[in-house]
Amino acid sequence: MPPDSLAKSLIEQALAPVLPDLGELNQRLLNYLPTETATGRAVAEHVLGAGGKRIRPAMFFMACRLIKYSGEHLYPIAAVTEFVHTASLLHDDVVDNSTLRRNRPTANSIYGSAASVLVGDLIYSTASEMMAATGNMDIVRTFARAIRLMSDGELLQLENVFNPDISELTYLTILEYKTAVLLEASCQAAGLLSGAPKAHSDALMQFGHNVGMAFQLIDDALDYTGSAAIVGKETHSDLLEGKVTLPVIMLKELATASEWTEISSLINTSVTADAVTKIATFIEKYDTAALTVERAHQYTMKAMAALHSFPPSPARDCMENLANKLLFRFN
Repeated sequence: MPPDSLAKSLIEQALAPVLPDLGELNQRLLNYLPTETATGRAVAEHVLGAGGKRIRPAMFFMACRLIKYSGEHLYPIAAVTEFVHTASLLHDDVVDNSTLRRNRPTANSIYGSAASVLVGDLIYSTASEMMAATGNMDIVRTFARAIRLMSDGELLQLENVFNPDISELTYLTILEYKTAVLLEASCQAAGLLSGAPKAHSDALMQFGHNVGMAFQLIDDALDYTGSAAIVGKETHSDLLEGKVTLPVIMLKELATASEWTEISSLINTSVTADAVTKIATFIEKYDTAALTVERAHQYTMKAMAALHSFPPSPARDCMENLANKLLFRFN
């Protein structure tokens, strides 16, 4: 079995315990989303029908099993986790002028940027109504914070496009805001809905945070070593969009002074595919993609440690297994 297929198969196996819940959620998603327009419906159907692993609701369902929550807000809040993610993708694809997402044309490339932004707003608004319907202000605050930080993360990324001198701290902040905060909110929501002790909700939040950091680090490594089939977009696209990620940032310390001068000169607003290919040779030389994966492994171990505040159980095993299999995408 090719490595890409093997990685996908292992993730699908890890998701198997919550597949019935994910199937039920998929049946409900579009019905949760009211729209009076054909355009709104078309864009929503396109983006929500694009597939994907539904990692955020899957982690929410797993956390609910761990914390033993199965109440009336189970599917609505699972939908919130997916809606917030989906809306952010619609907006990000417009900002990045992306044409491919999950190996399909992006909504903005088909329906235009205006429609994509507006439907993103519609989805965010619907998610907000669904949060409020729980009557749980902690749920509202948790997801509102995630949406705010996701927007700020996008702005921080914009401020650093084509910046070869971006610091590792700034880069990690972008990862935290753009990816980790929603995964931590998705896991924490299970504890908040169940009325679990704060220590348990916080542990779920830490699990989600660290899995989110590891997840994005793996994505950034795969941009230089993976394939479009598993990344879901063309590889070597990050630098073409101006995103200087950890495999490149690490070269500042590892490459020679003359090599770093060359690398820096290649990272500019007119960066070409040939320039990215050249930079990728330095990434291969100094193995910084693998070093990035090592950092992802450290975050995964922190995620596992967060779960140890819960007693051993099949539900805990499922969450640990998923975190491990997400890491395996690189191997």
